[in-house]
Amino acid sequence: MTFEEFKILHNRFSKLPLPKEVWQSSEYEQYAEHLTNNSEFYEWTLTEKFKKAQFDFSEFCCLKMADKIFDGIDKNGEIDYDNVDVIMRKWKNGTYGIPIHDGGSSIIEIDYCPWCGKKLNKASR
Repeated sequence: MTFEEFKILHNRFSKLPLPKEVWQSSEYEQYAEHLTNNSEFYEWTLTEKFKKAQFDFSEFCCLKMADKIFDGIDKNGEIDYDNVDVIMRKWKNGTYGIPIHDGGSSIIEIDYCPWCGKKLNKASR
């Protein structure tokens, strides 16, 4: 699949919710396979998502970290503490952490990105 073909399918399949017959089609399966197995296509979809939401992803060490932080914020750009599906958070003081979903506010603070391995040093915090 070419990048241009992928972009066309992405435009078609990124408008949720999709009817069951769409996500069970062979065309959708091919799109999902390329999204999963082609890092260029995957990273492009992330940057498109961030641009659409006007989310500044440039401060993060990698797009996967930016995506996980993005998943944990509300429409105002603040931490969404009610979302129990969140696996990574970044606080305004620069702390990165994995929330412990036990009903409290506990986290496991991290010093390295779980996806790219870069040190989350004080300069980027």
